[in-house]
Amino acid sequence: MAKAADGARATRGQRGRPPTGVRESVVVAAQEILLEAGVARLSTKEVAKRAGVAESSIFYHFGDRMGLLQAVIQRHLRPVKDVLGEVEEEPGLRAGLVALVEALEEFFVDTIPVMAAVQSDVELRAKFAERSRELDIGPHRAVDAVVAHLSMPHADRRVPESVDLRAAALLLVGAAHQRALQRHLSPPDVIAGLPTIESVVDTVMPIFG
Repeated sequence: MAKAADGARATRGQRGRPPTGVRESVVVAAQEILLEAGVARLSTKEVAKRAGVAESSIFYHFGDRMGLLQAVIQRHLRPVKDVLGEVEEEPGLRAGLVALVEALEEFFVDTIPVMAAVQSDVELRAKFAERSRELDIGPHRAVDAVVAHLSMPHADRRVPESVDLRAAALLLVGAAHQRALQRHLSPPDVIAGLPTIESVVDTVMPIFG
């Protein structure tokens, strides 16, 4: 009977520790609630119920609701960090930039709804801004990542010292964010007509000599 009950819970996906573990389960549950109902429903009790874990485990892993929100965002940074590790060995400037902008766009697609939820709550917005300053995290980190790639020696070219790397990086990060925003808000025909990331990078490439 116990095995049958465990199997039923696994099928529903609402109870018991999932294969990915408590922390991952809680982060996934928090994002689902944010997307479905907004930050007002993001209580530790509701998240614990959705994740099928004890409410105390949320405080243990994340400290508070703000820590949970930051964990949701950090989860989507993993692919960006993976790409950063890969482009360190990428010999081509263009190929690395395309990979970076693609990863940043997907990060923005995933986190724009989360940030919108945070910004809609005055108290959370203030706490998030304070915590972000303390940890030195924020949109500038995306620009830093592109600057780091532009600063590397590449087999095909080296960016001239006269180029303003942060300005160039801002253009590319801005393009990634704008593509993500349009994917959320623009009509399908507009989205279908968006310039490709390759086209965006190729437009900027002449800046780099």
